[in-house]
Amino acid sequence: MQAMALNAGSPSLRGIYRLAGAMLVQAIEDLGCGSGRRREEALRWIEDNSEAQCSFVFCCRILNRDPDDARRFLHGRSFPGWLPSADLQETVPTSR
Repeated sequence: MQAMALNAGSPSLRGIYRLAGAMLVQAIEDLGCGSGRRREEALRWIEDNSEAQCSFVFCCRILNRDPDDARRFLHGRSFPGWLPSADLQETVPTSR
């Protein structure tokens, strides 16, 4: 199988970019206002370092974003202290 260059303008990859973006947006929404279970699942997904298809790392890389930078960004968002995501600072390494 021939490797495809990741080009956002490529019609054959447009759906993958849209899916990766939608998954990240859903995780952010679930962290901010989802039910307890959805928040916990979103946090687990974001913290997971798996590079499997549809993982947080995979989605970030498809969108040319560094997963650690994205996690730091999410940490900087204001979530109520009682949310599991409020613990993101303690679980995300701050240096490489």
